[in-house]
Amino acid sequence: MPRVLNCLLPALFLAACATSPEGRRQLTAPAPLQGFSAVYSEIDMHLQLVTATDAPSCQEALCAADWAFGQRILAIGKRLADVAYRQYPDLHLRFPRFEFVVADKSDPGAASSAAGTVVIYRGVRGLDLDDAALAFVLAREMSHVIGGHHDENVTTSILVAVAAQVLFPVLNVGALFSGSAATTAAAQTAAGSAVASTAFASAASFAGSRALRASDRPQQVREAESIAMKLLAAAGWDGREVSDQLEALRPALPEEPSWTEELRESARRIAALMQGPVLPETPGSVGALGQADPALPFGLPPPIVVKPY
Repeated sequence: MPRVLNCLLPALFLAACATSPEGRRQLTAPAPLQGFSAVYSEIDMHLQLVTATDAPSCQEALCAADWAFGQRILAIGKRLADVAYRQYPDLHLRFPRFEFVVADKSDPGAASSAAGTVVIYRGVRGLDLDDAALAFVLAREMSHVIGGHHDENVTTSILVAVAAQVLFPVLNVGALFSGSAATTAAAQTAAGSAVASTAFASAASFAGSRALRASDRPQQVREAESIAMKLLAAAGWDGREVSDQLEALRPALPEEPSWTEELRESARRIAALMQGPVLPETPGSVGALGQADPALPFGLPPPIVVKPY
């Protein structure tokens, strides 16, 4: 048991409580491990890219369209990055600049890392997004970096891995796999038990970390949406224009990628946000004919509504 405590104590100090830019409590790695967190999230991002389907090689006109799409990404990204560093000055302490990359992947999607790398899949071009909607896609992915979501995911994975490697050997999980080896030599039994226990712990830690990260994902996406809309407003985009363009996404296709489904959900939430709360009916309101209600104090005149035609 003392050995178990000696292993668990560093894990307890590994995670530090922090507050996201939107005020949400989150677990992050302490300052000495921030560099490791950036490397880990970079590896995780590359794993996503490896498993994504490659786009076919472009030809003539398509190559020109791909080049133009890349230039749009760079121009919009620069505009958003300038605003991000003004809005969140502490970003300079984490990484020197955002880097925008267009990956040759056929499905629409996006990825990022804690080091400030933002990857947009070339398949996003097929969604025919205008600059406002494309800016939201970039800003939302940048907001995962700004919100420290990658650091949070890395810390969760490390804690689960440490717990699995410590607890499973203590519970002697390997004995479940070595029962049939009772007639073998003691050394072989011990070695087989250790290997089985390690493999089981590794599989459990991977599955556990993925499950916990999936449970955190909805909160992280909503937080990224909020940060993204603030970035867009600071960069000069109108929120209603962004919302209208997102709602104009092409109809859903069969077996649509999960990333596009997530973007549609973001579009619905942004649209609801732009509509604002429903105002309750209260006495003293202006009548249907524009006459002031007698209950209005001081005989205030009815408001003037200027129609755009």
